[in-house]
Amino acid sequence: MFRVALAGAWLGLCACKVYDPTLLRDASSSTCERVVPPPRPDVSDDGSMEMVFALRDVFLDQGEAWRTTGFDLDGRCSYGAVPDVECRPPARGAPHVLDGEGGIDNSFGENLFPLVAVTLVGLEGQARAAQAAGDGTVVLRIRGYNGRADDPRVDVTLGFAVAATPGPGGGRPPAQPIFGPEGPRTADGQPLPPPQWAGEDFFWVRDDWFVMGDENRPLVRDDNAYVAGWRAVMALPERTELLFQSSAGSVVVRLTGGFAVGTLSRDLARLEPAVVAGRWAITDILQTAETVGICPGSPQYEILRNQLDRIADLRATPGTGGPGVECNAISVGVRFTGYRAHWAGLAPAPPRRDACAARADGGVDGGRPDGG
Repeated sequence: MFRVALAGAWLGLCACKVYDPTLLRDASSSTCERVVPPPRPDVSDDGSMEMVFALRDVFLDQGEAWRTTGFDLDGRCSYGAVPDVECRPPARGAPHVLDGEGGIDNSFGENLFPLVAVTLVGLEGQARAAQAAGDGTVVLRIRGYNGRADDPRVDVTLGFAVAATPGPGGGRPPAQPIFGPEGPRTADGQPLPPPQWAGEDFFWVRDDWFVMGDENRPLVRDDNAYVAGWRAVMALPERTELLFQSSAGSVVVRLTGGFAVGTLSRDLARLEPAVVAGRWAITDILQTAETVGICPGSPQYEILRNQLDRIADLRATPGTGGPGVECNAISVGVRFTGYRAHWAGLAPAPPRRDACAARADGGVDGGRPDGG
């Protein structure tokens, strides 16, 4: 289905407007009040609290809200007939992609996802259903927090859930499930009860997001994150991957220059909203297209590649732009809602499916069935 949606890319684009009051505005720009993460607080107040949040309800089909979903990634307010831009679209004669409110860069929400949504209404719903079931749910583990509005340094790890289920209460963990080819099961072979989202769910995270499956060596970690005005700010390592489950397989969004900002509720029960923003290189988008069946040499692949050359608005590496330089990435801004949860540990990661590779080898990878 994702393949069919991207094949309809030529059908049109969308650009609209709405306001999100949770975003911080920086009046230092001479042309607009830039929407950027809050600065690190100048306080000395470390802590020892650990919190875990499971992020669900991903906001992909943004409609008018693309203009206020995300952040200003390039330090420019790109408006008007001659906008101040980092680079130019590769397609000859293509107009520059303009910013949203406060210089927000989000060509994903404005241009790329509407290409998908023209023919695929259900992708966001599929991703949300998977997250609600604990499959691919984004999990944030925050350690060293002082429990206050401002904390100059916290340690944040990001992973993706393999499974989730409620504990018996009081923060006590459930019995360890059995992870097999049929999915997570209880000790007596029954399907694992689904999460209830009431604060007592335990989430097992993919072990391939950790070096050699070592829980103390995460691939996606910011040990110098912080909390400012109840907003937790995490820098994402280069080429951090986000996974969204669909009927065609895992849609992988690989970001550079990215960060996540989540607004803590005063009772520390929610992160609402939690916003992830960054740059998605065209080469990585095309690689993701292959995993869901848009194969090189096909008409669908060429349509997608041509459209990406029209909607690219940033450089994949910050600071490499300039007059006449071609854009090679699109800006991304997506939003989630975070719920308090518990960290259960690591679990074997199910293999990722590559639809084009499966076609080439007749449906097997190295003699093994595809991952599904």
